[in-house]
Amino acid sequence: MDPGAINPFSDDLFVNHSDNLPGVSQIHAQTFDRVTEAIENLVTCAEDNTPADKLGRTVLVTAPEAGYGKSHLAARLRDHLKTAATSVSLPLDPSRPVAWPVVLGSIIRQFSHLTCPRFENTSLFAETGRHLLAQLVVQHLKAGNSLNCPETEANLKENFVSLFRSDSSSSILDWTDSHSRSLSHEASTEFLETLGLSPSELGFWIRLIIDFHWRGDAALEPLRGLTNGEARERLLQWLRLASFYRPLLIITDGLDGFFQSESAGMEIAGIVTGIRETVPRSVTFLSINEDIWESVFETRLPSAWKDRLTGEPQKLYPITPEAASELIMLRLKRTPIIQSAADEFTEKLKNDHLWIDAETTLSPRIVLRQANQLWESDASRYLSREKKETGKGEEKPISELIDKVDFFEAPQGDLPVTQPPVLENVEASEEDRILPAALLPKSPLPELESILTPSFRPSISPKKEVAPSLSKNLFFTSPRPKETDEPLTGIDSIINDIRNSGKTVVSESAERPKIELPEREDLPEPSTSFQAGNLNITPTNSGKSTSPVAERRASSDAVNILSPLARKPNKSLLYSESAKPTNTPITRATIEARIKEKEREILNQQPLRLELAKVESLVQKMGDSHLGLSQTEERYPSSRTTCLRWKVGGQSVLIGFESPRNVYFWNNLLQQSLSSNRQEKITSFSHPSESFDPSLFSSFGFSPSVIRGRIDAIEISDEELVALYAADDVLTELEGTAGLDTAAQCIALNLDPLWRRISKPLQPQ
Repeated sequence: MDPGAINPFSDDLFVNHSDNLPGVSQIHAQTFDRVTEAIENLVTCAEDNTPADKLGRTVLVTAPEAGYGKSHLAARLRDHLKTAATSVSLPLDPSRPVAWPVVLGSIIRQFSHLTCPRFENTSLFAETGRHLLAQLVVQHLKAGNSLNCPETEANLKENFVSLFRSDSSSSILDWTDSHSRSLSHEASTEFLETLGLSPSELGFWIRLIIDFHWRGDAALEPLRGLTNGEARERLLQWLRLASFYRPLLIITDGLDGFFQSESAGMEIAGIVTGIRETVPRSVTFLSINEDIWESVFETRLPSAWKDRLTGEPQKLYPITPEAASELIMLRLKRTPIIQSAADEFTEKLKNDHLWIDAETTLSPRIVLRQANQLWESDASRYLSREKKETGKGEEKPISELIDKVDFFEAPQGDLPVTQPPVLENVEASEEDRILPAALLPKSPLPELESILTPSFRPSISPKKEVAPSLSKNLFFTSPRPKETDEPLTGIDSIINDIRNSGKTVVSESAERPKIELPEREDLPEPSTSFQAGNLNITPTNSGKSTSPVAERRASSDAVNILSPLARKPNKSLLYSESAKPTNTPITRATIEARIKEKEREILNQQPLRLELAKVESLVQKMGDSHLGLSQTEERYPSSRTTCLRWKVGGQSVLIGFESPRNVYFWNNLLQQSLSSNRQEKITSFSHPSESFDPSLFSSFGFSPSVIRGRIDAIEISDEELVALYAADDVLTELEGTAGLDTAAQCIALNLDPLWRRISKPLQPQ
């Protein structure tokens, strides 16, 4: 082996380092999702006072042997949940007694020494304690007992971490110190029941937290030297206080040293079941190998305790060859090996060790040790491989060859279309492509204020016969307008237009024909520009608001083809391969009429409610097909739905479809957005049936300026909701038919204000 080469496979034991996280997501994905869901359920059901919520949860994770990735899985959960849950470890090993005083000391030490992920230079103990003090004072103020409190209720909720600092300019910590006795003894019964503490127990912790801010770790002396029973009570009290702020993930791992112990099983089970029965918003992750379970727990526990530990079992299974290959590739990225050599390295491992054989059992450690042996013997051969022995660069995909400005400039001078030459080792990303100055967009999507009304529906004047023309398109000569009953076509139509040889897609012609639609009442002229905030459907002269989708402007200049043509199209609804032309084409007027029928049907189904799943379905379909943006799906903790990320002209927009009631999801989403240092905004949807109030973030310590700078809540009226539901229903009806292209283009144009509204940047704060 090359002495200078670094062996990426030398460590087959997990080391909790950022380079090893998050790892391969498909390894033990089922168990990962199960624990994440358990935390999510504790978050979303925190306000329900059902009996089931008064018990914590224990997930028993067992592996056939060592090396299956139990410790790595626990670290992945810690990293993934971050601010959604507070993660601590139970200190269980043979070097010290398995007793409540030991566990209490270790848990308190973790809280006082670990830094919270949301606030720099603030320990978990300080953050949790300040939240408790703030909530206690807020409860006091709500009861009408102000006692000259120096802070308002709103300020305590928003800025509790900074206000209760010992060096804060506010005097709230001194005020709380002087009124600590009355605060604890006058706390409401409901508040005490939520905490599970008596007034004297609450007073003890208030005094301890305040002293901690003045004296540091020296204030924790009352928690040392306790008996087993006293330590148990204090630990369970603190865990309840901590879970009052955020759910707890309690990780119990590394129990191998207790092999064949006669008493450890009872002691460990007593601690785990005690936490489960007393700390409602907790999930204990009990990770153990099968031989330890059998020798320490299986035959040594009473049936009642064993039943409590095995209520939610999760067995780890061997990993698949695909997951093994991904693991090897992930480690090889730490080396200078080229892709072709990495593929060959992985293929040799797969063949030599018969990964695809049904009798082969693969675990992460086995795979890494196999790779380590091959690297030790043949690393030099793979590292010395040149880019291409033939001297040729890697073959470019066809989209990289035609998705260039030069490719489209030839038709302007009646020149034959020629394919640009393939350049070696030159790759231009979508963001690095340089367009002609005339084609550079001034905003993420075409100018909004001059062509749109404040609602979804496009604005038209019934008396206009000729639509205003678009700016000259340099890519092709403007063709003659087509008749309205001519069916729309797909990507072939665009290419033929570019070459001056085919039909024109309606959304891309330089001039628009007047489209005869089903009879509609007259629309008002635009009055205001589209702004971040409410969408505000404008009433008609008759005093009723018409459905936005069914109305159509004569000048359909909403979609700008200049920027999208320089992009690589996504797999599109607009150009679906399944939508084959038939002998009976579906026209735009037919689609408009069908949308109108759907709107009537939905309006008759009163009352209207915000169904975020339907909104997500429509936005996802149209986002996949819109050539002016790129869309990806992302998953975040505490969410039952996926988020969509739109990138439009350098602007990043994260769209969430979770219920406003899931406050922990939105808190975690905002926290991760801030920690990523990414310039982006978070978009949500709100309707009177399920209103989204951005002030909910204040209870987690976010200032109003931060909220305004990141959160964009789109208010949707009943008429606009009908528009979205009707559009989604029509698209669903026409899936797999020739009318899908027509419907998708029609809806993309009619709802163009919505796409612009979603992608509109927030005003700088």
